[in-house]
Amino acid sequence: MKTPHPVHTLRASLEASRLNAVEALAAAKGSPTPDALRELATLQAALTAVQQEIDIHGVKLGWGGGDELK
Repeated sequence: MKTPHPVHTLRASLEASRLNAVEALAAAKGSPTPDALRELATLQAALTAVQQEIDIHGVKLGWGGGDELK
């Protein structure tokens, strides 16, 4: 089995962190706090940036491509 590129490992870590943040917001009673929303927004921005870089540069830099990234 091939070891995943660090960029893919980063993406997976960000996805897991985002899921945890969403689950925490869903479990919280009352309105989400500004800090919780800020954390979720930061995770989403980072995940979007990583995914864009994979989409743009992944194949030519050897990070894989196509269906394996989705």
